[in-house]
Amino acid sequence: MRRVGEQLASRYTEIGQAIAARVVDEIPGYENVASEVVADLRAGATATVELLARTFAEGSSVRREDLGFLRGLAARRVHQGVSLEDFIHAYRVALLAYWGACAEEAMRLKLSREAGFALASSAIEAIDIITTQAAEAYLREETRIRTQRGRAARDLLERLIHGEPIVPGRRHPAAPGLDPTGQLLTVVGTVQHATIAVGDALQIARDTLEEDLSLGAARALAAIRHGELVVIMAGSSPRTKLAGLRAARQRALDEHSVDVRYGVSVPFQGFAGVPQAYREAVLSLSYASPSRPILSLHDLSSFECALIGATATTKAIIASKGSSLQALADDELTASIETIRAFADADLNVAGAAERIHVHPNTIRYRLQQIATRTGHDPRTFAGLIELLCILEITS
Repeated sequence: MRRVGEQLASRYTEIGQAIAARVVDEIPGYENVASEVVADLRAGATATVELLARTFAEGSSVRREDLGFLRGLAARRVHQGVSLEDFIHAYRVALLAYWGACAEEAMRLKLSREAGFALASSAIEAIDIITTQAAEAYLREETRIRTQRGRAARDLLERLIHGEPIVPGRRHPAAPGLDPTGQLLTVVGTVQHATIAVGDALQIARDTLEEDLSLGAARALAAIRHGELVVIMAGSSPRTKLAGLRAARQRALDEHSVDVRYGVSVPFQGFAGVPQAYREAVLSLSYASPSRPILSLHDLSSFECALIGATATTKAIIASKGSSLQALADDELTASIETIRAFADADLNVAGAAERIHVHPNTIRYRLQQIATRTGHDPRTFAGLIELLCILEITS
């Protein structure tokens, strides 16, 4: 083994350069990287080969303290935009190529079968140590950067929501993909159901959205705050963005059983519009339901939009008109609300309302009579039904 190591040590530069060329040829993620990344790849491959050859020549094993260069290399790959999959694939290619060089030297030196097995065992152990350390170093750096970006994103988002001034006309480092004067959309999401903690569910929702909505340089600004996920994205093609939002929501539901509902603002211009857009998204979210899990202001009816724009005084007056309805016992209140909504959805048709909530039409007639008697608002009339719907929209 020492003899093989000595021979490889004398050729470590040659082997390292050959490995780098093979990585670039075989892994698509390295095909179009910058020239400095290729140079760094060659340097890393050469250093790895030198380390392996030296440990063989010395009859020793790879130690953690020998791998400082590897941790720095892994960190650089993260910043260079090389994915973890491509990074580890490169090590598999490199180390298989190194083993090929070992085998050639073993054959040339006519090692015994026993010595060959010992060489293979040592090579596999060294390869495993190096690959594991490379992956761990990459993930540590990726986590560190993600934490920094997350903190910066939250800070920027809070400033935008509260209308604090941002340097005009310049892209912010926490959201380099967003034009601060361009057309934008704001999305607010909350978890409705998950088998894991809400915070973890929001992390999954954010990761899924970032994957599905970040195209090229137009990366969305996404952050978790106060139990909600807030996303600001380029709004130049709202229909496409909403399609991506639906796909991301469905994927989180299918793959992780995380059910999130979203409210979406109307498109707005520039960072200055974020406070209003955030309020719009929150209002839209308040109208989301199992049948409408993603809702924008454009999706709301004129009636719903009118109530959204009502002043606090107007809402208080409407709520006061529902005091008799709210005074009903819980079971009776639940049945009354169900009946009112079904009757409205069925366009004041008793049979249609009965079919919607799976009861007999006579049950609908009886409930409507009771609602009229107990609340003073007759849902069988247009005016009475409008009164009750306004009360439900304000108080529910």
